[in-house]
Amino acid sequence: MNNIAKSFSPLILREIYKMNIFLTLFISLIALFFLIIFKNSGALILFMTLKSLFYIFTVTFSLSAILEFCAVKFPNDINKFRLWRYLASFCTSIFLQMLLWPFFAYMAHISWSADNLELIMTFLAEAIFITILILLLQDFAILRLAKTQAEIENSRLLLRTAEAENLLLKQQIHPHFLFNSLNTLKALYKKDLVLGEHYLIQLAGFLRSAVTLNDSMATTLQEELDFCQNYLEMQKMRFGEALEWDIKINDSEMLKCTVPTFSLQPLAENAIKHNRFTKQQPLRIKIEQTGEYISVSNTMNVRCPSETSLKSGLANLAERCLIWSGNEIIINNDGVTFSVSFKINTDENHNY
Repeated sequence: MNNIAKSFSPLILREIYKMNIFLTLFISLIALFFLIIFKNSGALILFMTLKSLFYIFTVTFSLSAILEFCAVKFPNDINKFRLWRYLASFCTSIFLQMLLWPFFAYMAHISWSADNLELIMTFLAEAIFITILILLLQDFAILRLAKTQAEIENSRLLLRTAEAENLLLKQQIHPHFLFNSLNTLKALYKKDLVLGEHYLIQLAGFLRSAVTLNDSMATTLQEELDFCQNYLEMQKMRFGEALEWDIKINDSEMLKCTVPTFSLQPLAENAIKHNRFTKQQPLRIKIEQTGEYISVSNTMNVRCPSETSLKSGLANLAERCLIWSGNEIIINNDGVTFSVSFKINTDENHNY
């Protein structure tokens, strides 16, 4: 505890004050119970109960004030803080006991003597016991709430770390895509100026959407599908009949739910990059929503040298899904069709 004052937030002090009230009522009920059992005088029971109630109430709030004062007075010295807190707490408790007893004894017509050693020792024992109990309860409340605050701070730190990791992983996607797009644009301009210009317009719109979504960990399924569809239309200009794609949504309500940003387009890009395809043997890409899952599947005719790069791209998506929602991606490969599925996050299963 390097800075003691920082350990005592208003929330902790409010918790201690609530504990003071509860302790006052609890001990007073115990005092009333024993007085009813062992005493016969109604007036005596009343005054002794009032004395217990007033004493506990005064002591608990006095010790809370001492705790707060010592925390401010000795914010960086734990030894002085403990010494003065314990010393002031025990002295205050004993002083209040000796101060209140004569008044309530007089009101209850109880005769007593200042040289009654047994009575004095009883007062001291009671004061010490109650002080120890209150100090323990205060320390328990401080430790419990401090632990809660630490857990909240850790959760916030983990969230900020996850956001940073997610942004880093997304940034790994853009340079790769941009490099491929510029090569495609170069090839199209050599082949067809009109088609190249149309591709450039589509690319500008695509990059505008990418910049808009870049700061978000998640987007709606509808937005992600639009983003991916834009990409596929661009690729259709390049490959023509050699590329076929289809999007199927079985529940339109799922379009309002969320998925990780840039989760579908990289899968479509992987399919195009890592497979051989022609007009006679076209690449078929299918994006389909089923239940709470969205899948991207494609026919397979894999280019052998691309295997490592493919695994790297899937690892990127898998890590991003795990950071964002805690869910893993599902990969299926039967030798004919390759598919990747992941969960769409609804309000019920969304973690952030």
